[in-house]
Amino acid sequence: MQPYTILAKYYDKFTDKDCDYVRWSQYLYRIARAHGVKNVADLACGTGKMTELLARYGFALTGVDVSAEMLNEARSKTCRAAFVQQDMRKLRLLSPTDMAVCVNDGVNYLKQNEVTPFFRQVAANLKEGAPFVFDVSSPDKLRNQLGDNVFYWDDDGETLLWSNRFCGDCVKMELTLFVADGDGRYSRFDERHVQYVHTREQLTDALAEAGFEVREVSDCYGSEKNLNFRLTFYAFKRYI
Repeated sequence: MQPYTILAKYYDKFTDKDCDYVRWSQYLYRIARAHGVKNVADLACGTGKMTELLARYGFALTGVDVSAEMLNEARSKTCRAAFVQQDMRKLRLLSPTDMAVCVNDGVNYLKQNEVTPFFRQVAANLKEGAPFVFDVSSPDKLRNQLGDNVFYWDDDGETLLWSNRFCGDCVKMELTLFVADGDGRYSRFDERHVQYVHTREQLTDALAEAGFEVREVSDCYGSEKNLNFRLTFYAFKRYI
């Protein structure tokens, strides 16, 4: 089953305490204000958690995701945004935007040879000087914290088992979801995900090749300089 097909309905519940989206949105807001941003493209927007927060600041939002199921969840939120089903590797917006963001490991789903073309596609849809902010799980996180490990979430009516296998340049993830049917039985659903390792140096070089200049690399959206868990890149499209 394709990633985020069945899991989409339960994604917000299982990730409720996983990431501090509110603090991350404040970091993005400060960058947006500094650049005079009015329009933001939220790439790999998923269920629209960040889209909704940024819309509250008054920005015009376009949420882009390849998963129809995740976009259905995003559209169910009280969020004034346009949601578009698109593969972000083939991003094509109606007009160049003031800012692009890609929050919570969306870039980790790209293979190594897909990163530079993706950055070029982002640049093609940005105005000159526009910021591009994204994050990845660090190589250390994928290799030593997620890789070859098992996690689970258990809630009323749903249980998620998450088993990982580190394979050198990626982590292969097997997610099994059990959902109560209401008659004492459970339905089982399985999804497979793959997240790829990208180093700081590789991403910096790829951004430069695509026409970006890196202004800052931090952990968890500017909060720390410890890069062992998450790498957050704040770059902007170079003026021609």
